[in-house]
Amino acid sequence: MSFSLVWDTIILNPIFNILAVLYHVSQNLGVAIILFTFLLKFALIPITLPQIKMASKQREMQPELDKLKEKYKHDKQKLAQMQMELMKQHGINPGAGCLTTIITLVLMIAIYRAVSIFTISTNIMDINKHIWFPEFQLGSLEDIKTTFLYLNLAKPDKFFVIPVITVVLQFLATKMMMPFAELGEKAAKKTPEKTDDIMQAMQKQNLYVMPFMYLIFGLTLPSGVMLYIIVSTLFQVGQSYFFTGWGGLKPWINKLRSKLNLSPVKR
Repeated sequence: MSFSLVWDTIILNPIFNILAVLYHVSQNLGVAIILFTFLLKFALIPITLPQIKMASKQREMQPELDKLKEKYKHDKQKLAQMQMELMKQHGINPGAGCLTTIITLVLMIAIYRAVSIFTISTNIMDINKHIWFPEFQLGSLEDIKTTFLYLNLAKPDKFFVIPVITVVLQFLATKMMMPFAELGEKAAKKTPEKTDDIMQAMQKQNLYVMPFMYLIFGLTLPSGVMLYIIVSTLFQVGQSYFFTGWGGLKPWINKLRSKLNLSPVKR
């Protein structure tokens, strides 16, 4: 069995059929993509929740991390080793987030293919062959409405609004998953080199690399795919807040609330 057949059978066709059903109900591809994203994110909660809980564990172990940074401030290699042992003791796997990242990328590729089939294909048979149920098959290519708000979901956003929004949301979502970043940076500055340790380096890499990746994606991918990413990221922000609060955004929010003479947030 070829990889292409496995991909189509297990990933692409199920996603495409869900989109087809939602499109049949809503008669709008943008609405179908939004509904699909919410359904998918709810289904993936068992996979994404452990990563969110891991961020909460990292916040709880912050005092122990600070002690290690003070004790081994002159030995970066030993500090990294002790941090890894501490994370192991608390049941934290630094590579656990890789699973979520891989799933995100796989789904984004599948969504890209599904949206492309919907919007770019010039042969109605190419579309309908992916749809399992005849009642949801399309009658003609003219029936497919690719317009959503000002966007043509089959093409990149020519005004670059969607890529910019995506970058901002990705930055905020990643920052929320870093509940102890501010304290960690202060501790790292006490070391002779005043540089970040292994955990801080991993956090900063995620904070800036992922938004940059989505900026590149946003300049080239169809707006339908970027719409999926935006809704998915908004869901992630809401999910993170529900389970762990504002996380790494807390210092920024409290600073803003202080300027507005408002009481600080507690979560």
